[in-house]
Amino acid sequence: MLIIIACWAVFAGMVFSSIGAAGGILTSFGLISIIGMTDPNAIKPMTQIIVLATAVVFVPTYFKKGNLVWPLGMLLGVGGLLGAWSGSTLSDAYLSDMHVFRPWFGALTLLVAARIAWDLLRTPAPPTALESHFIDTGVSDLAFRKGRLCFTYARENYCVRIWVPIFAGFIIALIAAVFGVGGGFLLVPFLASYLKMPMHIIPATAAIAIIMSLLVSIGNYLRLGAQLDYNILIAMLVGTIIGALLGSFINQNLKDQWLQIGLGLIVLLIGLKYIFG
Repeated sequence: MLIIIACWAVFAGMVFSSIGAAGGILTSFGLISIIGMTDPNAIKPMTQIIVLATAVVFVPTYFKKGNLVWPLGMLLGVGGLLGAWSGSTLSDAYLSDMHVFRPWFGALTLLVAARIAWDLLRTPAPPTALESHFIDTGVSDLAFRKGRLCFTYARENYCVRIWVPIFAGFIIALIAAVFGVGGGFLLVPFLASYLKMPMHIIPATAAIAIIMSLLVSIGNYLRLGAQLDYNILIAMLVGTIIGALLGSFINQNLKDQWLQIGLGLIVLLIGLKYIFG
């Protein structure tokens, strides 16, 4: 059983590392439906510990290539500190029973499946020849100007008002902590759709915010008395670390469309199972 869950963790870590989202949802499914854990307040911090380890592993790979905007990740993380504390406190009080937690978690996965479907159905603008040529030059010209964070990537200039990621980080971390996940399923569309950032620099940027908020959320769950199963936790950590190393390679060298299609179908089935099963 530990080998099976470790293999599932490889997949979860690979998905999270390559697209920056859904690692926590896949991990929670493994703990609930493959292992059969029944205590939501143990599942949530265990899932978050695994997501945290995955993020710590793959961020340096992106950093070496310059494919992350670390000040933006920090701003999202600052907002997420209070959100993570508030969300984990609420979840411990109101989502501690599996019969209550499962349908709400199912609804969350259906939302994620809908978001993946939206990303796949809309037609993104193809990169210009200039963008394709400079895709590996990394993020540059990071600076704070008149209440905005500005940077350059692939010869494109981006500017973000400082309060926007702080507020978004609070809301996203609040929701993620309530369900015991990382929050990438909201951070990725926020960065890609709202801030119009390219996918090559999103996973690690989102991971910085996730790391900051998860440290708070995990600590609060443990303070509130969460009991962890360390045998299962170690097996999943080994798998997710391997998956994280594979995922960063996939992000830089392969299109993630087929991975997203497969992920969308899996997440959809998980949601339907937990709501109607």
